[in-house]
Amino acid sequence: MKIGEQVQRPLLVVFAGLSVSCLVLTAVAGYWGAQVAKSAFWGCLIFALPTLYFTLYAFRYKGSQQVALMARSFYWGQASKLSLMAMGFALVFVFVKPLIVSALFAGFCLMIPAHLVVAMFVSKGCAAVSGSAGR
Repeated sequence: MKIGEQVQRPLLVVFAGLSVSCLVLTAVAGYWGAQVAKSAFWGCLIFALPTLYFTLYAFRYKGSQQVALMARSFYWGQASKLSLMAMGFALVFVFVKPLIVSALFAGFCLMIPAHLVVAMFVSKGCAAVSGSAGR
């Protein structure tokens, strides 16, 4: 595996997992109507976009020589992620009309376990790939 692939892999994996989760949750919310689906979609995006930013920011550094930089980038990435989420909620509340607030928060909250499940499957898949690569 090349160095460029190591840096891009976390971002691509998180992007794929968040995209699938967001689309599935929006499709399920569509059962209750277009407005519910739209509001849930905004909730999913409020979770997904800052998470992608965090992944991009946090995984910039590799190797044991850059441990301090890695720790600092995780701290600032998480702080930025929380700030972006707060701004996302503020922007949606101001500019998206009509908005079903319960669907917005449901979309946001359901992305958390969906993201964890995707991360669990990805980590098992990466462990299987790296385990077979060493043979």
